[in-house]
Amino acid sequence: MLVPKMDSDGDGFVEEKELKEHINFMQKRYVNNDVERTWKNYKKEKIQDGKIKWEDYREMVYGSPTGEGQELSPEYAKMIARDQKRWSVADYDLDGALDRTEYGCFMHPEDCDHMRDIVVAETVEDIDKNKDGYVDAEEYIGDMYRPEDYPELNGKEPDWVQSEREMFKEHRDKDGDGKLNQEEMRDWIMPVGFDHAEAEARHLVGIADDNKDGKLSLEEILAHYDTFVGSQATDYGEQLQKHDPSEL
Repeated sequence: MLVPKMDSDGDGFVEEKELKEHINFMQKRYVNNDVERTWKNYKKEKIQDGKIKWEDYREMVYGSPTGEGQELSPEYAKMIARDQKRWSVADYDLDGALDRTEYGCFMHPEDCDHMRDIVVAETVEDIDKNKDGYVDAEEYIGDMYRPEDYPELNGKEPDWVQSEREMFKEHRDKDGDGKLNQEEMRDWIMPVGFDHAEAEARHLVGIADDNKDGKLSLEEILAHYDTFVGSQATDYGEQLQKHDPSEL
């Protein structure tokens, strides 16, 4: 029964605070399960004193180094270099190896405060197509919009794209130079004080609270079944798939 799991005070309704707590629980469970699953995949002899070295991780994930005279493809080398850079930041005690906690930060850097800068750097690397170290308006829009996905508009941009252009100009690009620097990217990708679970809970209540009483009834959740299927509150539908809607 999914709804009782969220309804911690048992009053028959799901309030925003309860939804936030449930989303936090689901996120932590997902991260812990993912870290545990991948950690168990590594050979026991490679984990010494509860830690794994970069060289052993590299070999297990990417295979043994190429033989003499063989060269890595540029894309392959780029993937390894990117992982090694993230590994170095996750290595909090700087001993060259990661324990399970550090490994969790390596796998899910968005959940660790000291990994904020590497998350921003990787995002810039992905979006910055002209490799000038910044993200301009077209690169910003290009990361979320492809004209070929909207053939019915015959090249005209959807309204939401225009809204994003305004968002870039008015809010993202704080110094008004037409591009986002590292600090502006950090404010966008990893804003200080932003609570994902709180934002998600507020979003769900805002959509599903039909009678505007500030809490969700079972009927309201069922009426917005499709919305909850796409939410972390239900593990992106995983929890809903285990139940018939009438059993929630």
